[in-house]
Amino acid sequence: MLPENKPELRRLVIFGVVGTINTAICYVVFAVLWYWADWHYDLALVADYVFGAALGYALHRLATFGDRKDLRQAFSKYALSLVITFLLNLVILDWMVRAAGIDPLTAQAIATVAVTLVSYVMSTAWVFRSYPQTVDSSAGASPGKQIVA
Repeated sequence: MLPENKPELRRLVIFGVVGTINTAICYVVFAVLWYWADWHYDLALVADYVFGAALGYALHRLATFGDRKDLRQAFSKYALSLVITFLLNLVILDWMVRAAGIDPLTAQAIATVAVTLVSYVMSTAWVFRSYPQTVDSSAGASPGKQIVA
């Protein structure tokens, strides 16, 4: 890996660790609600996502993307990315359970892999993206000059 790619490789590793922790906790929530509490798997998925949304945002904002600056819109983007990944997860889960006859716990484990990849791409490229900040011309820089944070 080239030196300029090391920060992104580090971010990918941290994303994986944080995501694994969050996913494992949420999978337990899903399993407990579906298997032991006898909830419908779609309802268990909703609870899984609601719980995971708060936990995932806090963990990723602090650990994975903590170096990114000017994240004023990050939470609304994070919420929208969760809606997108939830709908994708729901479609995959329902298809595997209804059409393929896979039990919900196995289907959810498989769906999690696909959804995690989509989530990483959205988080890196859009949700926690750093935006260029315009330098104040009174600070000695030319007006309109941008610095990437």
